[in-house]
Amino acid sequence: MTYLSLYPIVAVDMLGCLAMIAIATRCLALAYAIYRSDTDNALSNYLLLLIAAIFIFSISRSLGHIVKYILHLFGYISVWEKISPVSGSINTITFVIIASVTVFFDRVQAVMDKMLHDRISIEKTSKELLQLNREVEMIVSERTQAEMALRMAHEARNPVMIIGGLARKVLKKMPTEDLERPLMEMIMVQAQRLEEMILRFEEAISRTKKYFSPQELNAIVEETIEFVRPEAEQKDIVLFFDRCPVNLSFQGNKYLIKVAIAHIIRNAIEVCGPGNSIEITTDLAGKTVSVTIKDNGPGIPDEIKPHIFEPFYKTHHGETGLGLPYVKQIIDEHKGEIRITSAKGKGTTVEIRIPTHISEMTNKA
Repeated sequence: MTYLSLYPIVAVDMLGCLAMIAIATRCLALAYAIYRSDTDNALSNYLLLLIAAIFIFSISRSLGHIVKYILHLFGYISVWEKISPVSGSINTITFVIIASVTVFFDRVQAVMDKMLHDRISIEKTSKELLQLNREVEMIVSERTQAEMALRMAHEARNPVMIIGGLARKVLKKMPTEDLERPLMEMIMVQAQRLEEMILRFEEAISRTKKYFSPQELNAIVEETIEFVRPEAEQKDIVLFFDRCPVNLSFQGNKYLIKVAIAHIIRNAIEVCGPGNSIEITTDLAGKTVSVTIKDNGPGIPDEIKPHIFEPFYKTHHGETGLGLPYVKQIIDEHKGEIRITSAKGKGTTVEIRIPTHISEMTNKA
């Protein structure tokens, strides 16, 4: 009587078990299709493993229930009592697998998020380097053209001026009826054309500022610090930024200034060790904006100080490289100046000063 009263419940349970198997099979097929569409995607891998574990659990649990009812129906209760621990163990193992897969992929997801962040950062850096490379090439090209124009103008100016002056002097004294006067006038016209040509060459220098535009130093320094901060943190070096409260406008090239500042900060990171600090300060002084990088590292050896801006200067520690001479060239391009002071055991201070945008406008006026 007891079993007859439970038949509807048993029937519902068995139908539920069959439905669970069908749904789990369908989910597994969908998860596999998603996985096949992008086999390198961590989430699709995670979904497939998770659904596979749930599928195993569904089969184990459903078959366990069905087998139990069949054995009860035919009077083999003792057989079910023997195999039920096996069914329970399979269910437990599948739960452990599901938990392990979830924990593992939670960690994998964190690693992938970091990789994605790094990839975006690398792509951004690559774009900036590409842009920098293009602008450096254009600046060098413009400067080369300007130098050639100025050199030609310098070499030709004096002879042309002398010819023009003498022609004017002779023409002034020459009678109007003189048969040679037309020839002298032709010389005079050609001398004037040469003088105009030289003037155009000299004006070429004023067109070399195409890649310079109004910039704000605080923003550039902030971006640069964020760019090199991971390198400092890796060596347990603290970076401080004392930002000037006012905008520091100047006329320049953002990428070149970033390269110069980043190189100086990296030099400081390279020589400093754990526990050292690097303080970066921006300021406005008269008609110049400035950025100062001060570290409390070992300082620069005395024998290197006089040669610090010489490319590839050799010391017993090695070569000084091309970095600081390049930094100086960048600052020179901006009509600025760079000063380095250092004391052994007390650290190094590098100060860069660049004319403000206002001073550039004042000079033009």
